[in-house]
Amino acid sequence: MKLTEQLAASLLFGASLLMAEGCTHRDLNDDAPTTIADNVEVIFDWSKSPAKEAQTMILYLYSDEHEMMDYRFNNPDGGLIRTYGGLHTAVCHSNDDPYGHHLRNHHSHDDIEIYTDETAVLVGQNISTRSIPRAKGTEEEPLRNTPSMIYGTQDRDIFLKVSALPQRIELSPEELICRYSVEFADVENLKSADLRIDATISSLAGGFYPGKMTPTSEAVSHTFTLTADLERGSLNSEFYTFGLPYGEEMPHKLCLYIALKNRTGSFYTFDVSDQVNKAPDPRNVSIKIYGLKLPEIPDDPLPPQGEGGVSIEVDSWDTYHFDLKV
Repeated sequence: MKLTEQLAASLLFGASLLMAEGCTHRDLNDDAPTTIADNVEVIFDWSKSPAKEAQTMILYLYSDEHEMMDYRFNNPDGGLIRTYGGLHTAVCHSNDDPYGHHLRNHHSHDDIEIYTDETAVLVGQNISTRSIPRAKGTEEEPLRNTPSMIYGTQDRDIFLKVSALPQRIELSPEELICRYSVEFADVENLKSADLRIDATISSLAGGFYPGKMTPTSEAVSHTFTLTADLERGSLNSEFYTFGLPYGEEMPHKLCLYIALKNRTGSFYTFDVSDQVNKAPDPRNVSIKIYGLKLPEIPDDPLPPQGEGGVSIEVDSWDTYHFDLKV
């Protein structure tokens, strides 16, 4: 009987190695075989995110008795893993943009954080951020890239037996990211403007804690680009954010940067606090601004973007401030 059980365990372990293709993880401590759960199936259930747009997933398993284990799946569905038995906290998130998203504090399930890079250039008109003006009160906020979509979730009560028999971890990832849209309607002098205009929006969350399913409390300014619609006379942009910083409500300033050929520029600030903080759906925020009048821009175009790897430096900015109400 014992020989049969050993043979069955060997076959199960061999099958797990074959089926785990496309899943990579760190090695376990094989000096302690009595602590191992050999045949654990990880299933990502996408019922909370029917689009199921993720291509890769990362799973972290935390326990009080063993080191954190991480597993990378080259698919959105999951696979077989080998891990420690016992009580675990699980955290997972998609990993489709490893160059745009960064991770820190991943050895703690409460502190693991996803965040984005600081930016040195406003990419629409290739404006260097070294000398751009900032809205009052936001001068110390980091200028960060917007994130792309991220899915994830956590579960603090996963118990795995020390066994070679099949076991299951099932997690339901959901969207961790908010959608923002900005529209400038009825814009004057739009035909004389560059077709891509740069902007920032202040005091949004700098990252996200997937282990707590909350945004961080750090306030940053996100950079984004508006595209001109000459037929409609509007400037438009859609982008993702981590949402509002965790904690007290903050004011939000939208800044518009228009660089001119003569190395001067126009700098507009709009207080959009009401439209952001009082949005009916904080995960889908729409900002709309009417009656913007752009300056007359010289006929000569700006230098090609990124020419010689050098960004545009603007010597001076004409500044305009607007307070908006919902």
